[in-house]
Amino acid sequence: MNIDIDSYAREQFRLDTNCKRENASGIMINESAELPGARLVDNVSPFFRAIIYKGDAYIMADPKIIDRVRKKYSDYKVEWFCKFENLRELDKMLNEYGHEILDTHVYMLPDPSFTDNEYEDIPFDEYWLYDKEIAEWKEKYGEDNPFRHALVFSNRQPDRIGLLLTEKGNKEGIAGMSGVSEDGKRLWQIGIDVLPEFRGHGLAVYLTEKMKKKVFERGHIPFYGTSESHSLSLDTGIRSGFLPAWTEVYVK
Repeated sequence: MNIDIDSYAREQFRLDTNCKRENASGIMINESAELPGARLVDNVSPFFRAIIYKGDAYIMADPKIIDRVRKKYSDYKVEWFCKFENLRELDKMLNEYGHEILDTHVYMLPDPSFTDNEYEDIPFDEYWLYDKEIAEWKEKYGEDNPFRHALVFSNRQPDRIGLLLTEKGNKEGIAGMSGVSEDGKRLWQIGIDVLPEFRGHGLAVYLTEKMKKKVFERGHIPFYGTSESHSLSLDTGIRSGFLPAWTEVYVK
């Protein structure tokens, strides 16, 4: 692995929060903007965004609130940013301007020291999906897509690669899928879905790890996101060679 994950991640976070340069304090608060190459998420407002990474904070805020945000967070201990007390106060301020916290998420980056898992032959066939196949899948399933975490069908987060697992010799016997979307200039997000009857056999880890390798081959950094309370998903990420890296706060 010859990619500097930390440098690439920080470059992405600067784009995401309109940060021209980093400062010694590690708390960067800038005016909201949507820059080319930034991770733009459907239904998320640029009014406020916070990315907490390795003790640093990349924050952007609308001109209406930026002075208040700077006053509150310029010397803040950002490792405690997602304490409910702080989120409650932040949400109250956002409410004054017709916004509210939409979500908080934990995100994971590849562990450079990870040793690949060893797999015995699994009783599934693999099919890689690219632009043509993804378009065909979207046309076939549309809003009834059974793998909405793997293929998100978003104009802002275009699907780039899918990996479909089916029962040996039965292409219709679909077990699960992983996918990756081009979320930003540097970071591509992996999503997975395994159908209920095939869960509990390590397929989620297998699909995630295979997709991680494919994204690296393309010269990008794969990342994996989930809810803080989704312990099964966090476990999948860790066993696939990811480690918790940053927390993000979105508003609508």
